[in-house]
Amino acid sequence: METPGTSYSCVIIDDDSISITIPKHYLKRTGVLSLEDSFTDPVAGIASFKGRRKKIDFLFLDIEMEISGFDVARMLRKQSRFIIFTSANKTYVISSLSNADSLLIKPFTFMELNEAVDYLIT
Repeated sequence: METPGTSYSCVIIDDDSISITIPKHYLKRTGVLSLEDSFTDPVAGIASFKGRRKKIDFLFLDIEMEISGFDVARMLRKQSRFIIFTSANKTYVISSLSNADSLLIKPFTFMELNEAVDYLIT
């Protein structure tokens, strides 16, 4: 992920606060991903996109929430350059890839996140 001087904006929507803490740490470690906001309430996460003038680069999105991550992805697709689903449920692999750009199976490592992002930006 060697892109000097480039910063990519990120938002995390996951109804589990612990599942937000680890990716937040990983995003800081990359040096090129900048977390703009995170939400444990998918409705608040969706609402935050209404006032945005510019697309977010990366939306990290849990699948199993009060509102399905698949539905959230459809709503926010035009406002997100890349959508990366995060899920502990491996049965979503096929369906997630038709609705997003990548999938990270929880618990995922820094290397897995870094590789997914690097693949999408190169």
